[in-house]
Amino acid sequence: MTEFGRAVYAGFRHYFDFRGRASRSEFWYFVLFFCLAYIFIWLIDHFFLQPTIDIRDLPGGNLMPAGYIDPQVSILVLAFRPLMAIPTTSITVRRLHDVGKSGWWCVLWIFPIPILGWFWLLPWLAKKSSG
Repeated sequence: MTEFGRAVYAGFRHYFDFRGRASRSEFWYFVLFFCLAYIFIWLIDHFFLQPTIDIRDLPGGNLMPAGYIDPQVSILVLAFRPLMAIPTTSITVRRLHDVGKSGWWCVLWIFPIPILGWFWLLPWLAKKSSG
């Protein structure tokens, strides 16, 4: 199995595991998988399914970056996001532990303003392991 495959497998195997550590490569390969899977789901959603909701109509929808790119989505995109929220959060928490930070910093993905928090969070996620 390739390193990419191992990282994706580990990300799902540790779906609810918010303890421990995730290496830099494990984290970034999982993020790559997330992005590729999202693009695949979005393409199916965009070209083959009828939109069911406007993201901007959801509570806090005006804060979601995807709401500005393509706000009209169907059930596939709406299902993908919550299904991937937990493993993405857990691998982010484990990655933050690996660089010596509290897992609570992962809330910067969405608070106070989604994209502004990323500028603070991304350098930590790209750092070498602390231990």
